[in-house]
Amino acid sequence: MTAFFGRLAAGVTAALLAIAPAAEAKLGRITIGTNPQGTTYYVLGGGLAKLFSDKLGVTATAQPYAGSSVYLPLIHSGEVTMGLSSSLDTSLAFRGKPPYDGTGGLTKLRSLGRAWALPYAFVARGDSGLKRVSDLRGHKVAVEFRANAALAAANRAILAAAGLDPDRDVEAVTITGIPEGYKLVTEGVIAAAPTALGIPLALQAHSTLPGGIIMLALDGPNATTEFLNAQVPGLYILPTKPGDNNPGVDEPKNVAGFDVFYLVSADMDEDDAYTLIRTLYENYEQMQADYAVLRSSPRDLLARPTNTAPFHPGAVRFFREVGLWSAENEARDAALMRGE
Repeated sequence: MTAFFGRLAAGVTAALLAIAPAAEAKLGRITIGTNPQGTTYYVLGGGLAKLFSDKLGVTATAQPYAGSSVYLPLIHSGEVTMGLSSSLDTSLAFRGKPPYDGTGGLTKLRSLGRAWALPYAFVARGDSGLKRVSDLRGHKVAVEFRANAALAAANRAILAAAGLDPDRDVEAVTITGIPEGYKLVTEGVIAAAPTALGIPLALQAHSTLPGGIIMLALDGPNATTEFLNAQVPGLYILPTKPGDNNPGVDEPKNVAGFDVFYLVSADMDEDDAYTLIRTLYENYEQMQADYAVLRSSPRDLLARPTNTAPFHPGAVRFFREVGLWSAENEARDAALMRGE
């Protein structure tokens, strides 16, 4: 009889453990805000939706929007469960800087985890003779983006780090976005334009131009993470090196970089936030196998203290449990909560 009840108790325990993740997730539906279909944000958002649907037994969908400036206010209000955003854009939103200056600051935004690092540099034609950002003095350069204030600020910070005043030392040009920048560079209309590294546009330009393309090294008197982060919170120095999928990088060099984060609202239940980040952490190897963008970012960097909105208490609880929460995390979150 004792053995029977022992086996019964073991069976009940196993059953409870099997359904525990679903029971912990109080969210009946998860909506993940992303950039438009075809973007990396949308593809990864779809992967997150599938993960949460499969592992938590809830309805989860990726919802594309025109851009993060549309869905960040919806995450803040809780109308969208979570979303993907660069640390640069999150900083503007959290602090209430343009284009979020009419919001009073989206102060309920909370980081759930860091997704990946995005290397960012000025690209030029390989036959231009340009090697470094400081070489752009006197040249026509794409600086402003019409629809992306965060990247426009980053472009200016990169030039300033190289000792260049964007208003005096280069002939600044306004473009609609990265695709137009590549078009103008390859046609020789402008000398350089800002870009993410390793994207299909870079591969295409590198293979079609006679001399390929070159990513300009970030050099100069202020080329430090401290300077970049002071100019645009979330921006830092990122080393990069040559590779088949890194066109334009002819030798190891420093460029700028920023991180992409998973965001939720401060109003999300602590247990829900805990369950979401735990589910991602426990299934991270499969997510990396399915989504190449995550392969350069080990799961131990989910709590990397480059966030520009404080971490959600549920995420903090989980990171403490697995040993990822540090004194640097604590100090950064405290400074963000003070508005610093």
